[in-house]
Amino acid sequence: MTAVTPDDVSRTHFAMPTLGHRGYHADEVDAFLELVAATLHGQGALTADDIRHVHFPAPRFGGRGYQADQVDDFLDRVRTELEHRQKGGSPVPAARAGDVATDMLSPDDVHRMRFSQSAVGRRGYHEEEVDAFLDLVAATLAHDGPGSLTAADVRGVRFTDTRLGSRGYSREEVDAFVDLVITALERKV
Repeated sequence: MTAVTPDDVSRTHFAMPTLGHRGYHADEVDAFLELVAATLHGQGALTADDIRHVHFPAPRFGGRGYQADQVDDFLDRVRTELEHRQKGGSPVPAARAGDVATDMLSPDDVHRMRFSQSAVGRRGYHEEEVDAFLDLVAATLAHDGPGSLTAADVRGVRFTDTRLGSRGYSREEVDAFVDLVITALERKV
């Protein structure tokens, strides 16, 4: 995954959702992306947590905003970039020439992934299962060969919920990451 820059934010365009779907309110997304660009430029104060918890309203009835999954995918990239910056790391490594999947996700990105704990009173995913999945994804991105995961394999992945009262990884964060892995593997083909 290459670093996200303020120019990337200004060049990003999202499709309108299909008929019958409203998506995210375009003006709300655009306003938030201005804050994202300022933060990436060093003039804002958004954190990865802010990205993780942002919610956009739907446009008013009859209106069509931006396609939600495209906005979510882009914000996942921004969140990863901000997490990396907050931890004081160097910029995200550049992709190897010609490797389309690493334009979106590299083995190093997978190893750096950290998920929040589920909220108190909410079930999360078992951490050991998710960590084992991350190892498989990193290995697949590093060495595409026998035993590698496919997008279809990842679509079929189901993690066990923790028991009520015990915490695991945030289901929303893990699910968003799984979607990113599927997209990366589909682009790799």
